[in-house]
Amino acid sequence: MSQPLKIWKISLLLLLGLLVFLFLAASTVADIYWTFANPAIGITYEFDPILGRIEVVGVEPDSPAETAGLRTGDVILTYNHLPVTSEKGFDRALQSVVVGQTVELLIFRGQDELKISFLAENPLKVYTEKILLGLLPGAFFCYALSLIAIFVFFKKIQDRMANIFYLMLLFWALAMRDTLGMGSKLDAILPDWLEWLRWPSWPLAVGAFLHFCLIFPAENKAFQKHYALFLILIYLPLILLIPKIYAEITQARWGEKLLDYGWGIWLTLNFFIAMMVLDHSIRRAPNPYIKKQAQIMALGTTLSLLIWLCYAFLPDLLFDAKLPYAEFAALLLILWPVTLAYVIVKHRFMDIDVIVKKGVAYALMSGFVVAAYFLLVLGVGQLVLFLTDSQSRLVTIIATLLIAALFNPVKNRVQNFVDRRFYPNRFTYREAVRSFRHQLVNVVDLEKLIELLKSFLVGTMRVQPVVWYMRQSATAKLTANAASGLDAAALPDFAAEDKAIKRLQESRQLVDLSLLKEHLAGDEKNRWERLQAELALPLLSKGNLVGMLTLGMKAGDESYYKEDLELLATMGDQINISLENALLTEELREQDRFKKELEVARRIQLSSLPQADPQIPGLDISGISIPALEVGGDYYDYLDFADGRFGVVIGDVSGKGTSAALYMSQLKGMLQVGAKHHRSVKELVVEVNAITYQSITAQSFITLMCAAFDVASRRLSLVRAGHLPLLHYSATKKTCQQLVPKGIGVGLENGALFKAELEEIELPFAAGDVFLFYTDGITEARNLAGREFETDVLARIIQENGWENALALREKIIAQVHQFAAAASPQDDMTLVVVKAN
Repeated sequence: MSQPLKIWKISLLLLLGLLVFLFLAASTVADIYWTFANPAIGITYEFDPILGRIEVVGVEPDSPAETAGLRTGDVILTYNHLPVTSEKGFDRALQSVVVGQTVELLIFRGQDELKISFLAENPLKVYTEKILLGLLPGAFFCYALSLIAIFVFFKKIQDRMANIFYLMLLFWALAMRDTLGMGSKLDAILPDWLEWLRWPSWPLAVGAFLHFCLIFPAENKAFQKHYALFLILIYLPLILLIPKIYAEITQARWGEKLLDYGWGIWLTLNFFIAMMVLDHSIRRAPNPYIKKQAQIMALGTTLSLLIWLCYAFLPDLLFDAKLPYAEFAALLLILWPVTLAYVIVKHRFMDIDVIVKKGVAYALMSGFVVAAYFLLVLGVGQLVLFLTDSQSRLVTIIATLLIAALFNPVKNRVQNFVDRRFYPNRFTYREAVRSFRHQLVNVVDLEKLIELLKSFLVGTMRVQPVVWYMRQSATAKLTANAASGLDAAALPDFAAEDKAIKRLQESRQLVDLSLLKEHLAGDEKNRWERLQAELALPLLSKGNLVGMLTLGMKAGDESYYKEDLELLATMGDQINISLENALLTEELREQDRFKKELEVARRIQLSSLPQADPQIPGLDISGISIPALEVGGDYYDYLDFADGRFGVVIGDVSGKGTSAALYMSQLKGMLQVGAKHHRSVKELVVEVNAITYQSITAQSFITLMCAAFDVASRRLSLVRAGHLPLLHYSATKKTCQQLVPKGIGVGLENGALFKAELEEIELPFAAGDVFLFYTDGITEARNLAGREFETDVLARIIQENGWENALALREKIIAQVHQFAAAASPQDDMTLVVVKAN
């Protein structure tokens, strides 16, 4: 919204404000002087320059004129026996009357001439109602608007919204000055042409109001896109000035009606459009804080300007009718400047610390600097003109602007000195903000970021308490991680479904909790009350809410001003960038720790697997385990039973990483030791289950298959604890079958059920028979289409290649799996043991 303004623009805006304020002051002085110094007869009149006569256009109720019988439409021919030939002459004649003097008028009514006489009375008595219902509300309205405009302009001199706001209030003050009956006595002593300069005030007032509604609270996208076109349409009613000026020069009576009806209808239409735009802005406000500002402004405008416009102004303009109690509608106009002042002070639309905080001494000193600057500019300008002996108005204006530009840096330095002298915290604050932003950019550590924020918010902005919340991955709740002014451990948690948290997630910007708390349920409202929070700043990572920063009141229960909120909103973006960097750093550190953990797990896994294939007379054996990207829980090993049998075991530990590798290592030790003490394969596995159940976590288990080969008797003993089937290829029958004895996974149950379910089978084997032990990394290998390798394919490979030795069979199976999966990444370890009887 902000844009750099050039010195000549600032000078023109200041000059306009000064002229409007002086004009209003002069009008008030003239009215007050007339009220106390001149008597009144109670009529309003107009001079007809064509017929050269005074026509009565209004008679004040209960005035001397009404009591004497004077009516609207009467034409005044003489005043105290003197002919009336001009408006100024009649004005001077009335001003010479004293209270109690007899006034005698000769009037023309219809076809008759009538004589009317009455005593002049005190204006306060005659115009009491008009003063109370018109002049005083009008003076309050105009002065309040002009003062608010000047304050806002000085505070936000570089802000475009503030500049439009400033112009809007000035033009409204100027326009309503005539409408509310102010300044009529000043007009009597000013040149007629000066009135022409005030004619644009109404179209400019309504146009600036529409213009402001298009940029407040956020700039309308259509207006932004078609800026020039909108400006033309907004201020197009000014075109009626051309025929109006022509009518005034030619003394045509239709000129007055042209503005009354033309502007009345046109500007009313623009006003209603402005109200609709404001309503649209309210419904699309980016956050409830701005929405509240706009709602209050809309309500004040509706109750003051809109009611007055519809009930008093338009009926009088269009139908020359006065509705009952229409004069009281002027009192409602006071609500508009009151509303604006309330929004500025209470709801922080504009920061007015220049008025409130710095005190009368600062205001006087600042005013002295500005006044001295203008006097210096005017004085030096007049000196230049005197030395050059120039009388040209153009030269005067150019010389004044040039001198103003030259002396402006000097004025700024003096003003800067005054600011530092009377309000040093303002500059300390700025330096701290600048330093904080520089530090914030370089922070990539989460703990340092939290400490830096606490230091700035508590130490510089003097906010207390400050609480840092982060989302917990396990519960998804927001939990207080750090706090200043409160005990973080005692603070409540917030869930994603809480209304305020949803608002933070949706808006992704600073939320004013003072407005939101009114709409919260009891429990959630109580939790926020415990936080003593006024504002909440969302902490975002990759667009998602990962935490929040809650802020309490400033020191001394001082309110947050608009500049504070703008600073915090800007800081919010920078904080989230730093937070993103800090979280990324934490993630990289976690990844580094995870890589080290994987390396440890990989070493454990590799140390648990056989380093070479055993050489067993009567058997040809070859095993392999190919790890996937992550460390899995696949395991195979060779056992030596106490009775001389040779054992093969294969298993799959649920889970991945170090825990799976450690379980695998433990399993290896238990099986190696247990095999030397057990003759039954089933008893061995039952003992392994009993020990494992005591140490394994509830979420983990192991699938296992264990076989014992008796080469002498050519018999195989087999148990299966939840593992995949064993494939047996019979060389004599040339068939391949799946052996699936009953059994549940190791570590799922403490013993009785496991032993009851575990089945041990025996079967003979002959020379050339092949036994294939494998894990699901083989059968569940997927290709790019998502299809699995499946057990039937394994059986077919063995049938077709059963004559090969164990190593060749193993390599052929692995090659087929890789060919099937093609470019697809392996999802699990692939473990395979081939045993062939010689």
